[in-house]
Formats: sequence, C-alpha cells, structure tokens
Amino acid sequence: MTREESDNEDDNVVLEPEILMVPNFEVSDKTFLLSLSQNNNSQSLTNEIIDLIEKDEMGPFYKYITQDLKLIPFDQSKYDNLIAKNNETITKLNDKIKILEKNDEGALELSIGWNDLGAYYTKIGDFDNAKKILLDNAFNTAISLGAKIDILFMIVRLGFFYDDKIFIQEKLKQIESLIEKGGDWERRNRYKTYMGIYSLSIRDFTKAAELLVDSLATFTSVELTSYENVAMYASVAGLFALERTDLKTKIIDSPELLSIMTNTPALQSITSLTIALYTSDYSSFFPYLLETYNNVLIPSKFLNKHANFFIREMRRKCYAQLLDSYKTLSLQSMANSFGVSVEFLDNDLSKFIPNKKLNCIIDRVNGIVETNRPDNKNSQYQLLIKSGDSLLTKLQKYSAAVKLTGDDRVA
Repeated sequence: MTREESDNEDDNVVLEPEILMVPNFEVSDKTFLLSLSQNNNSQSLTNEIIDLIEKDEMGPFYKYITQDLKLIPFDQSKYDNLIAKNNETITKLNDKIKILEKNDEGALELSIGWNDLGAYYTKIGDFDNAKKILLDNAFNTAISLGAKIDILFMIVRLGFFYDDKIFIQEKLKQIESLIEKGGDWERRNRYKTYMGIYSLSIRDFTKAAELLVDSLATFTSVELTSYENVAMYASVAGLFALERTDLKTKIIDSPELLSIMTNTPALQSITSLTIALYTSDYSSFFPYLLETYNNVLIPSKFLNKHANFFIREMRRKCYAQLLDSYKTLSLQSMANSFGVSVEFLDNDLSKFIPNKKLNCIIDRVNGIVETNRPDNKNSQYQLLIKSGDSLLTKLQKYSAAVKLTGDDRVA
C-alpha cells in the first residue's frame, strides 16, 4: 500500500511507503512488565510474549529476551524455526532489490525496496541490520524529504523499543533538522509526540508537558503508542510542571482527557491525584499518590525509573502549596491535613528544607512550621544591579574598541 503526496510546485505525485506499525510495542511493554520482580502474572505474560514473537517472526528479539535478558527459557528449536522464517523473507526482499537494480526500475522503486527490507528488520527486532539498511540504503535512496523523515521515524521507534536513549536523541535531532527544511503538518505533529515521550523518559517533565499536552488534539502517532498512553504521559508531565491555572485548563478540564477518562484506569489515577492537589484535598492526596505510583509510574517503561523522584517532588509541591497559605502552622495540624503522623511529616519536611526546596523552618520546641518566603523586592533589586553591571561592562568594551579603531575622532 502507498499514499500520495504532492512534493513539488508542479504537483507531481510522489508515491511513498505508508507508516508501518513496526515494531510491535506490545511486545516491548509486556517484556518490561515481565522484568518487574513484583509481577505475579509471569507465566501468563510469558505465553503472551511468545505468541507475539511467533506472530511477527521475531527471531532476533527472541534471542535477546532469552539469552541477554534471560527472562524466558531458551528453546533452540523455536529459535531455529524463527530464524529460518526470517532468512526466507530477507532473501526474497534482497532478491527483489537485486532485480530492481538490474532492470534499472528507477530510484523510487529501489528506495521502497530498501525501505521494505529495513521495515522487516525493524519488525523482527534486528536493531543492527535495521540501522544499516534504513540509514545507509533506504535513507540515501529516498527521493523526497518526507520519505527521509519517515525512515528516521521508523528507526527511532526501534530505539524506543530497546530504550536506547542516546540513539533516540541523535536521530530526533536529525528529524528536527529535516522538518525545519520543510516537514509537513502531520510529520511536525508526530515529531512532537516522539520528542515528548523522549523528554519524559529522560525526566525533562517541563518539555514533555509542553509537547505532549499540545499533541493531544492532533495525535496521529499510533505507530509509536496509543492515545490513552499519550494522555496519561501528558497528565503526569502536566501535574509535575504546570502551574495551577494551566493545570486546570490544560489537564483537569481538557476535553481530550475527559473523553477517554472512563475507559482508562491509569488516567483515572493520575487525574484523581491532580484534582486532589488542585482543590487542596490534602487528605486524599497521599492515597492517590500511592495509587498513581502503583498504577501509572511503576508499570511504565518510560516512567518507572523516575517513579521515586516523581513521588518525592509531588510531596514537596503539595507541602509548598499548603504552607504558602500560612505564615505559621502547627506540625500536628499539618499532619492531620495529610492524614500522616507528626513524626513522618517532620522527617519528610526535613528532606526538603536544607536544600531550600521548601521555604520554611521547623520549630520543634513549639511544634510549628514557620514559612520563610523569599523577599521578591530584594531579589529584583539584586537582579537589576547585576544587569546594570553587565550593561556597563559591555559599554566600556565597546568604547575601548571604538578608540582603538580611531572612529571617535572628530574631522
């Protein structure tokens, strides 16, 4: 199958390969769940993974999961059968390319031939060969900018599949450069989703929120992830990074999120946490935070490594919000608000105060927390002085440069 795209001012039709659903991220997601030691469904997951591997003839990935990760016992006969199917298909695709080269069928057909071979390597999880074919052959023979971008998107998906962050970053930069030269609306929107998920995976929640929240209304990247997942990722990043006003308009009242709320359990968890923070429902905050940890953060390949960081920062954010309303507050009253013990609260607040993550001090003798709001006027004054010094320095350098050239002389 192909799609048509007008690629120049003469409206000549350029046929390009359609977006393929490769690799199958369901395999990657289930493999990650299987790797979690606390998972109690291991045999069921193992069976599901094997079925998906056999369906897509994923010989290289079967070797990876059995011999590198050692999550599933290795079966030599199964592996041999998968590799035999791989070799048969790869031979046919290579033969097709040889015929195209021999008959000089044209650059477009040859590019599609290389693309098909690279797509098959992507489908079976052969990272090394996919990179070689897609980047060295398919990309270099592609005749349109759009086709080149799509090829890079495909290999980036394999980077996401194996969670190779360095490779993903490198190729996303290349995609961005090509898009700036003339990427269309659809590819720009796909890039936002890809970049948003990558930002989330490296704990850049601010950038992830900006990109993922914006992509909710224009999402088309079903080859990378589901809309439900993007909604969940946008909610997590938004809760972390957005201020209260934006949190209300972009997350809580988002029509895109509300439309799928009832069918997405993970989204319900993170939304309940968001509403608890926004409405200052502190007694519900910690239970929903724990629910989000278990239902949203831990099962996610992209969020799991940042789960403890996210939980810690959400506690800090909630504490700061409550303390911002008071000049002094008793530890007992604050502990009662959150439904925790005074000892827990005292210990938890002490983690944030020394590094100035919370602007307060604890008076243990009187059992109170005193807020210590920064003096904004003083900080603005210091900034003005600093900016003025910088400007004077630049003017002095400019004056010296003018004197050296002699341009200050009067004729």
